[in-house]
Amino acid sequence: MGFSEAYKSFWRNYVNFKDRAPRSAYWYIVLWNAIIVALFHIFILILFFTTVSFTGKDLDLFFYFTVVPILFVLLLMGLYGLACFIPTLSLMVRRLRDSNKNPWFILLVLIPIVGGIILLVFMCLPSEDSARTSHDF
Repeated sequence: MGFSEAYKSFWRNYVNFKDRAPRSAYWYIVLWNAIIVALFHIFILILFFTTVSFTGKDLDLFFYFTVVPILFVLLLMGLYGLACFIPTLSLMVRRLRDSNKNPWFILLVLIPIVGGIILLVFMCLPSEDSARTSHDF
């Protein structure tokens, strides 16, 4: 599965908890989301550093040209994270299913530190499909 195909599939399979997802689909989505969140952060830094030269008497201008746009970008970033929550959950369940793990292992993420590490290892495991043979790519 390719980079852009994985992102399209991510949104198409919004609530699909039944199928399987290959390793590439999961890690491409992780990369896509990291790039998008990094762009949000870069935009916040640009907003902050372009208006940092306001003096004390221009505090109202600083507020309207820096704080309000930064809060707006943070709101957009939060909405994007909220929109990605369910598709990411379904992708992780499909990925667990693809590596022949019980989908309920997704609840391991509730265990602080250790659960996330175990789930990360499960996401790295290769696909174990009994119908697939070693010469099928």
